[in-house]
Amino acid sequence: MRTWRLRRLGFACLALHLAACPWPAAEAADPDRLLFIRAEDQRTVLFGQIDAGRSVFLSAGSKQTLTGPLDRTGFVTMEASGFGITRERVSGPQGELPATRFVTQTSVVVGHQWSFDKLFLAGFLGPEILHEQLTVAGQVYRFSEPRYGAKAQLELWAHPTRDTLLTATIVGSTSNRSLWTRGSAGVRVWADLFAGPEVTAYATQTYQETKLGAHLTGFRLGLVQGRLSGGWMFTDDGRPGAPYLSLAAWIRM
Repeated sequence: MRTWRLRRLGFACLALHLAACPWPAAEAADPDRLLFIRAEDQRTVLFGQIDAGRSVFLSAGSKQTLTGPLDRTGFVTMEASGFGITRERVSGPQGELPATRFVTQTSVVVGHQWSFDKLFLAGFLGPEILHEQLTVAGQVYRFSEPRYGAKAQLELWAHPTRDTLLTATIVGSTSNRSLWTRGSAGVRVWADLFAGPEVTAYATQTYQETKLGAHLTGFRLGLVQGRLSGGWMFTDDGRPGAPYLSLAAWIRM
C-alpha cells in the first residue's frame, strides 16, 4: 500500500514538473518553416508558367528584392527564361505555307516596386537574348543568329475593395519587336481565391493572337500558390478560334 502511494506521489510530481516546463513554440522547433511564413523573411519568388493552345510557351524564373521584404517598396531584380512555339503562315512562291516558329528568350532586368495599402506597382528594364528558328512545311527555312535587345515590363496588382482584384501586365521586347499584355478582374470566392474574366494579347511582326477567358487566382497547394485560366484564342491568320489553357505557379521564400 505504501509503495502504491509513493508511486502516485511520484506521478503527481512528474505531472507538475511537465506542466511548469516552458515548452518551445512550434515555430522555434521548426526554424526552416519561418522562411515561408514570416513576411520579413520573404525576399525571393520562384515562378513558372505554361500556356498551351495553338501556340505553346513555357517560362520560369525568379525575382529578388534588394532593399527589403517582398511586400515593401524597393528595388528588385528578375531573371527569366522561356521557350515558345507558334503556328503561323508565311508567303512563298506557291502562296501561303504553314510554318512553325521556335523561340527561346532569356532576360535579366532590374526595377523598382511600389507597395501601397491596396495597390502594388512594379517596373523593370534590362537586356534580353532571343533566338528563333523557322520551319516551313517541315523543312528548316531559316536558322537565325541570337538577337540582343531590351525588355521592359510593367505590373499592377490592386484590390479596389476587400473582395475584388484587378491585375495588368505589359511586356515589351525590342529583340523581336513583340508586345504581350494581360488584364484580369476577379471577385473573392473563398479565402484568398479570386475568379473572373481575363484578356491576353500577343503581337510580333509576323504573328498576332488574342485570348478571352476566365481565371482562378490564389489557390494553394502547400507552399505553392497559383493561377489557372482557360478560354478561347484567336489568331490573325483567318483560322477559327481554338481553346487555350494556362497554369502559373509561384513560391515565396
